[in-house]
Amino acid sequence: MSIEQPGKAESRMTDLGGIFYPVGYLVAAFPEEAQAQQVQADLRTGGYEEGDCVLYRSEEVVKASQQNLESHSSWLSTLGRSDDAVRLHLASAKAGAAFLLIYAPGDIETARAMNVIRRVPFEFAHRYHRLAIEEME
Repeated sequence: MSIEQPGKAESRMTDLGGIFYPVGYLVAAFPEEAQAQQVQADLRTGGYEEGDCVLYRSEEVVKASQQNLESHSSWLSTLGRSDDAVRLHLASAKAGAAFLLIYAPGDIETARAMNVIRRVPFEFAHRYHRLAIEEME
């Protein structure tokens, strides 16, 4: 999912064998865009900068996920199961989900972000570690 990031977040993005793999970020999917917008607004009120909490509409994620899976799949991404996460992103996006890409490099930032995410219905939240993708609840 080669989605361009504004500002300083762009320099922190990475991939695994060419597939979307944003270490230090949460990827959260919301059934409705209004829910994602509310979480984004709440995080911004709490001090997040624009480039550290980016909203993506379903159409953007569908396009980027499809391109990512078609062009960049490798044995490394399969081994790390990051391609499975991108497939889930794609399925949710096709169903109309909106996404937030939230910079949360440590446990404290992740806990704070998840406290805000849990205020609204969400489909899933993935936390990207160096060699693992954690399903957040």
